[in-house]
Amino acid sequence: MMESVIFRARSLMLTGSMLLLAAHVAIAKPVSEQARVWADDIWTAAIEGDADKLEALLAEPAAEGVDPDARTDFLEAVSLWQSHEEADRTHAEERREEARTEMMATYEEGDLLESLRLLLEVQMLSDSLDEPLQTSECQNIIADADAQIQSWRAEGKLFHAQQGLLRLRAAFEDVGNREMWDRLTDQYESLADTMQMMRRYRFEDYHQRYLEFHQDRGNEVKAEYNPRLKTRWKEEVSGVDVQQAARSIQLAMQEHVEAEGLVPLLRGGISAVRTLALDDMLSETFKKLGDEDARTMWIAALDATEASLEVPGANISLPRTLQRIANANLETIQLPETVLWREFTDGAMEELDRFSQVIWPYDYEGFQRQMRGKFVGVGVQIQETDLGEIKVVTPLEGKPAFYAGVRADDIIATVDGDSTAGWTVQDAVRHITGPEDTQVMLGVRREGVDELIDIPVIRAVIRMPTVKGWEKQGVDDSGREDWHWMIDDDEGIGYIKLTGFDQETHRDLERAMQEMRDGRALNGLVLDLRFNPGGLLDLAGYVSNLFVPRGDIVTGEDRDGNQTFQISARSHACMLGGLPTVVLINRGSASASEIVAGCLQAHEAAVILGERSFGKGSVQTVHPVGPESRLKITNQYYRLPSPDGLAAGRLVHKRPGAEDWGVDPNLIVRMSADDIITSERLRLRSEQAVSSLPIPELPENDEDEEINLADLGPPDIERLIADGFDPQIELALLLVRSQILAEMGGEGWNDRPQVAGGDATDLRSRAGGR
Repeated sequence: MMESVIFRARSLMLTGSMLLLAAHVAIAKPVSEQARVWADDIWTAAIEGDADKLEALLAEPAAEGVDPDARTDFLEAVSLWQSHEEADRTHAEERREEARTEMMATYEEGDLLESLRLLLEVQMLSDSLDEPLQTSECQNIIADADAQIQSWRAEGKLFHAQQGLLRLRAAFEDVGNREMWDRLTDQYESLADTMQMMRRYRFEDYHQRYLEFHQDRGNEVKAEYNPRLKTRWKEEVSGVDVQQAARSIQLAMQEHVEAEGLVPLLRGGISAVRTLALDDMLSETFKKLGDEDARTMWIAALDATEASLEVPGANISLPRTLQRIANANLETIQLPETVLWREFTDGAMEELDRFSQVIWPYDYEGFQRQMRGKFVGVGVQIQETDLGEIKVVTPLEGKPAFYAGVRADDIIATVDGDSTAGWTVQDAVRHITGPEDTQVMLGVRREGVDELIDIPVIRAVIRMPTVKGWEKQGVDDSGREDWHWMIDDDEGIGYIKLTGFDQETHRDLERAMQEMRDGRALNGLVLDLRFNPGGLLDLAGYVSNLFVPRGDIVTGEDRDGNQTFQISARSHACMLGGLPTVVLINRGSASASEIVAGCLQAHEAAVILGERSFGKGSVQTVHPVGPESRLKITNQYYRLPSPDGLAAGRLVHKRPGAEDWGVDPNLIVRMSADDIITSERLRLRSEQAVSSLPIPELPENDEDEEINLADLGPPDIERLIADGFDPQIELALLLVRSQILAEMGGEGWNDRPQVAGGDATDLRSRAGGR
């Protein structure tokens, strides 16, 4: 009888890639039959999502033939994991009751926004997201918040209404009340459109409402803003014309995977330009909008145009409709044509899906930069704070800003003398980047320094690496990051974190695999795809093929269900086949990362652990619609391979109203917001620790102010496991170690048996940091 531990590796050898694959795979016999059965049972329980069985097996490792010291070490790791589990459960229960009490206290004080925030926390700390919503106390908060949001909107308190809708809507995500979710989503998107137009065309009013919101919430914010923001809209609409609008709409109608013809697109465009004139909020920018008669005539013309689209049997012409709208504009509110056609076309695209859009000339350079994966800049990671400031998360080691003296937590207050007040991250990127070898002056505010610090930085080509290892060791002379790739040196377990899939990912991943094998055996791997938004389709195929020797990786289909592409595995490219591998995913794993996780799951080439992925199972193609304008359109959905290779694979795209979407992990291990913040903070501190710049000192905290636990103690990446900050990595490492434990007397790795998949079981209702 063939031993299951060598089943897949032996089948690989029959493909004709014996010599190449054998160079990478060393098959070892288990140290005993008991060890073989135990290791196989663990992998099977993980694949099938049998959490109870898995925990019991981990706590009773095989003894026959197993190195006693190794077994003791493994039991200590399991015991540590169990202690973290228990601490998490206890903390979650205690914090849930605290949050519930605080929720009711803020509700009675009339602070509905804070009550909603705490309601979301209670949800995340509960066994079921639905359960808290069934209580009378939460239902009262929801009803009052729903009514208050409408009042805020009527009073013009748009930021209050936006935050209320954002939080209330979140409470109904992934729960049973789909009708409520859809209604709140429609309201949120409508309000977002209104606020976007106000920010673009009437920034002064937008900023004033922003200030009023934060002042009402007790936040200190600076009142000044860059005066250039008042007229930036002229740059944003520059180069837009009716020809580009017509080409975009025509292509969208022909190409979109779920397009329903011309009428919905025209209806969406009409709705968008109607919003411009619903009141006189933009009249300071476009004077005719202050003419109530002109606004009334404009809306009447739009209503008549929209009504003509609904006439049965009407011959609807795109050119005639656009001309009709252009004529009405000239006769009434006289918007600049660049404004009219940008807003109309953007509104039309919103009728499709959130990934279809027109890249206008203003955004074209940034779009190209994103596709290349590299750009000319200074090398800083930045974020917009809650108070609207541009904050440096970290300067990239070895890059111009790093050498110029920019530090983590610096606030970029000016760029070339212009205030950044009111800027978004995109605004900052646009102004900081520029031609290579040119200078940009960053004015930064730094904790403990009274005066603004002016830092001149010379721009250079910056590439954001997409392949990271376990522990950063520095940067080499060429500026390339140097990583230690082994999460467990003694056991030969590697760790790779993919943050995206760009044109350089292939080369960097090959280098990582080579360095992991340099002078040592690679016995297992943790592949981290969390918060990976995706990237290039062919790179997803390449990464999947590393683990899968044959069969489909992913296929695409058009609106009629016809197959549009097929990516299949090639045996000679399978460099990691049979390697015990655990793939980590979460809600931030999308697109190409879902292809990799879903493919490996379907072929049982890895255990998938974490939380359900984002659900972006669509393919976008890019079409020119102008000299520097592009239409990015969703024209295909992709299907993952089916486990049996015969039935149609599943779609992972999250369509409106869908209940089945994304990649469901074999093992569900949740991380709370606190866990995520703590683990990411520790990673950042660990990377900063190997740089020549000082780690920012912690400000003194009030007694009641929470301290991030990652800031207490050394910036050692091993604390992710030792202190239990990252339960997903901790369990992934245990799973891989269990397979190696059964082979302590051999070399290489075992192959896991082919087993039937099952529904994922929630291994841990984990929430709340310690």
